[in-house]
Amino acid sequence: MSTPNSSPMPSGQIQMSSSTTLNMLTPNSSMTASSQVQTSSTVNQTSGIHAVSASFQIALRKFQNRLSGKDLTDFKNTTYATLCLDIALLQHEQENLKSMMNLSRIQSCIEAMNQFGKVIEIFLNVSDVVAFVWGPIKLLLLTASTFADSFETILEAYEQIGEHLPLLQEYESLFHSNPHMVKALESMYLDILEFHQHAIRFVTGKLWKRFFKSMWKDFGTKFNGILKKLLHHKKLVEDRATLTQYRRYQEDMTDMKSKLDEIVIEETNKKRREVKEWLAVDSPPEFDHDAYRETRGDYPGTGDWIAEHETIKSWLDADNPPRPLLWMTGIPGAGKTILASVVIEQCKLRKEFLTSYYYCHYNEAKGNAMVGVLKGLADQLLDQHSQLLPHCHTRRTKSGEPSLRSFTVAKKLLEDFCIDIPKQFIVIDGLDEYEAAERKQVLEFFVQLVKQCDEDEPGKLRILIVSQDYADIKRAIHSSTIPRIAPKIISLSSSDNKDDIHTFVKAWVDKIKRKHSLSDEQGDYLLKLTVVKADGMFLYAKLVMSNLYAQPTRGNLLDAIKARNFPNGLEQAYERIVTRIKQTSSTQEWEKAKRLLGWMVCAKRQLTWKEIQVALSIEVEDQTIEYSDRHMRTHIYDICGSLVLLSRGRVQLVHSTAKHYITRCTRDIHEPSVECDLAALCLRYLTFPCFQHNENIVKKDELRQLALEGQLAFQDYAVAKWFHHVNAFVGSGKELLKIESEIRQNLPEIPEQRSPLEEMAIALENFTKQYSDEEWDDPKNIVDDCKENCKIFEDQDFYDDLVAVTSHIYKFQKKGFNARHIVSIKGLAKALDRNRSLLEEISLDPQEKITFEQFYDNERKFKCPKITCMYFSEGFKDAKIKKKHVNIHERPFQCEVLDCLAAEYGFTSSNDLEKHTRSFHPEMSDLAQSFNTAPAKREKSAFFCTLCSKSFTRNFHLQHHIMSHQGIKKHPCLECGRAFTRANDLRRHQKLHDR
Repeated sequence: MSTPNSSPMPSGQIQMSSSTTLNMLTPNSSMTASSQVQTSSTVNQTSGIHAVSASFQIALRKFQNRLSGKDLTDFKNTTYATLCLDIALLQHEQENLKSMMNLSRIQSCIEAMNQFGKVIEIFLNVSDVVAFVWGPIKLLLLTASTFADSFETILEAYEQIGEHLPLLQEYESLFHSNPHMVKALESMYLDILEFHQHAIRFVTGKLWKRFFKSMWKDFGTKFNGILKKLLHHKKLVEDRATLTQYRRYQEDMTDMKSKLDEIVIEETNKKRREVKEWLAVDSPPEFDHDAYRETRGDYPGTGDWIAEHETIKSWLDADNPPRPLLWMTGIPGAGKTILASVVIEQCKLRKEFLTSYYYCHYNEAKGNAMVGVLKGLADQLLDQHSQLLPHCHTRRTKSGEPSLRSFTVAKKLLEDFCIDIPKQFIVIDGLDEYEAAERKQVLEFFVQLVKQCDEDEPGKLRILIVSQDYADIKRAIHSSTIPRIAPKIISLSSSDNKDDIHTFVKAWVDKIKRKHSLSDEQGDYLLKLTVVKADGMFLYAKLVMSNLYAQPTRGNLLDAIKARNFPNGLEQAYERIVTRIKQTSSTQEWEKAKRLLGWMVCAKRQLTWKEIQVALSIEVEDQTIEYSDRHMRTHIYDICGSLVLLSRGRVQLVHSTAKHYITRCTRDIHEPSVECDLAALCLRYLTFPCFQHNENIVKKDELRQLALEGQLAFQDYAVAKWFHHVNAFVGSGKELLKIESEIRQNLPEIPEQRSPLEEMAIALENFTKQYSDEEWDDPKNIVDDCKENCKIFEDQDFYDDLVAVTSHIYKFQKKGFNARHIVSIKGLAKALDRNRSLLEEISLDPQEKITFEQFYDNERKFKCPKITCMYFSEGFKDAKIKKKHVNIHERPFQCEVLDCLAAEYGFTSSNDLEKHTRSFHPEMSDLAQSFNTAPAKREKSAFFCTLCSKSFTRNFHLQHHIMSHQGIKKHPCLECGRAFTRANDLRRHQKLHDR
């Protein structure tokens, strides 16, 4: 092939390769100058120039407005001749690189477009109209040619378009006298314009290759619709468009457009639904933000000062802020979350930016909290930047997870958004609430993400982290060696929020004054005293004010606000609340409240209100659930007030500091005693009839009745956590025995009450008897270390049972990865499977359904069998999603590092496991082996292509390759008629029809 460095050949042909000529310009396919003059004259003399419709003008204008200035100029300078030359140059370049893609396949499309362009120039009275035919083709081909997959896709698309376009030359005379033909021409142009509008979007942006496949796949339905419309236009032209045909054509087109729009909307909604279910954000950050915004609304102006802070203001408004990463620190309870909500509101006011945020909570699932953060951010961005929905759906499909749990996939997903979004704010509040290992991972990711985006465009991504000043956070957030990426630190002092605390306390003092008839002088005294004592702690002010307002009498209030009784610091603030609850509640209410507060302190996961109500209703002696008689008619929130929060049916303490202070400030809530109580409760509950695994003892009808009585409502917690509480009981033995002697001194007054250790003794005895198949007494099953651990209880009657049970726990946990995630007792595992099957399959009449929903989540009955998984208790909507989730647990390559965050799910390949080990456990990774791997021997290439010199190891591969040069396609698809060079390509294509 000669170097194509000159203008097109005189004959109108451009030589595309040494063996294939692309005949794009031929004398009989182009209109002569005289015919063009004659045509133009005829149009003016007969019906005049066709006036395009308003929709045509709007569509063309919209298309032009979306183009950059450079693209618009390039389009206007692109002609058919320059396009042909560019294609020739492109194929010559591919020939030199030995990457030929058989450009001759688009010959029919280019020829049809050539005839089409000449006709629309005459009959559609719009300037530069042809530029938006040739310009986009040139842009798409030249851009896509840098990426083999995209180039092949674009070529196939033009090949199909060419098959659906009519050759207009032979119908030229009809356009003079038939307005219906011109209307069809207009519609054809709009469809081609629509194709180019979508296709150009897929190949623009610095990282378009990353998203091209998923975007094009999503475009499939629309593209097929465009092809169908082009086929209708072609048929109308070839039938010469009578009035009757045109009317039918219009009806068909309207119907087709309506159906296509419905299909596209349905597909989009389905994908959005599936992606949302995959993200499965447990607690949408929007709910938290709305609650904090309402709180600020009650105290106007609170936190507004932070928006005027010099550093925050620059971060928000500067085109290129000095530091794109900020870190705001403060003491516990300083109101950092409220300030974060103010910054978030300010971010939302900057409409050129997208804003995502997350409020971290101390009680979120350990080991998966960081994935929750990334999912929460991605979920918000999906709502604001729906262009990436197809890509998110592809990520979902490839992950194989019904619910996103992989930290790696979550990172890639958020990275996709941050790279594609032009300008973005991210705010993360309360990162110190999570484990150090988890927050280290996410902080290093955010630092790297800021660096990556800042290199692309400074100030593109701006992140604010809000937390306490922890050393590990400081190290992680300073992990970048680039000074600009190091965070700007905003350290909050007690004076910064003094005015906010004053506003907050003033509103509460006014309420207290009205309720208890205080004088203005007393109110001023209370206001000043509280603000001074708060010393910058909003939480302190909140606890004190709510407690004072809840005082039952004016005398109690006046006594509480005396200087000697006023709390100093958070610990005393918590203590005063507990004391007040105890004094103002009935004996029965206080006993319930005390027990529940203790449970919230010691629970191994957050309890639902339904679980708590059933646990309170457990009658261990009769082995029944006395729900009607024993569940609380007064909500715990009404008793404990400011100490607890209720979120999505789960009960939690008001703040991460509450657990620490409540157990320190009162002896009524004694943590070792609570652990003993929960351990005994779980063990005795697990001996109920519903856990008898012998079908001869419990019939299916009997089990169904027990389920409707609520007997299965506490099983998720008890089965997964009983051994945690037993181990905690052993660990707190010394303190427990100390208080046991004190309790015994009071027992003569209430002889029917057992001590906690007596309850534990009965629980252990019953538990070992029920599950006697485990052979607890077998000396081979006893572990010496467990004997030593339990030695503190050596004088207790239950010592042998306790050693046997803790030995079982120890030995089972030592079995490795799989043992940590399954129910260790065979009989209990069997009973659990049977019980869950019953709950999944149970059919209920309307009245039974009401009863059932008192105890169970009827929407998520299908639960994961792995006790360490959050979905062991959360559940899924149907069995299909559950099955897909469970399959993830069966991944063959497992991390053997105990308590590793990735150990719960494992990896699909040894390479993925090795990558994980190198990243998170480098001390265990034998990197030397990777240098000793011998390279695979390549088979000698004996067959060479004479056209491009490419070599092959098999002759039949060479023959197929030569056919691709010649454009020979011997394998047609019987369903759609499309032909392929190789049979393998045909088989792969047919799978699309099968799907």
